[in-house]
Amino acid sequence: MFFSAIGRILIVGFALFISVMVGFFLLTYLSGNLLSEELAQRYGSELNGSELENTVLSITGVLAFLVSLYPAMTILPALLVVVIGEIGHIRSLLFYVLAGGAGALSIPLLYVVMSGDDVSMPSKSFLTIFATSGFVSGLVYWMLAGRRA
Repeated sequence: MFFSAIGRILIVGFALFISVMVGFFLLTYLSGNLLSEELAQRYGSELNGSELENTVLSITGVLAFLVSLYPAMTILPALLVVVIGEIGHIRSLLFYVLAGGAGALSIPLLYVVMSGDDVSMPSKSFLTIFATSGFVSGLVYWMLAGRRA
């Protein structure tokens, strides 16, 4: 009994770590691409410019996203979903995918609500990227640990 509980804790911790990392990398990649496209449009550069120009814009977009507040907050909704799923012994793929997407989508929305400044709503593309990374994270967690909750 004791060793099975310790084993479950290790599996859940590992699965949470892997799913958050997959979601983080997907979020960073997609957001970096979105930001690099916005930078290209803003500063008049064409997306079919030189290879060096496209690479610099992609790296700039990823770096702009990495220094923002969003990546640090991605673990909190995932942790909440895992705790609810493990305590409730929920094994449903649909639960983990939808809860992961909703949890990730809550990050930019809570930032807008909780911000004291006059912050506008993020674009639909940005919200879609967050939801997609949450869906994928939920799927990865379910594949590693959630289906045996």
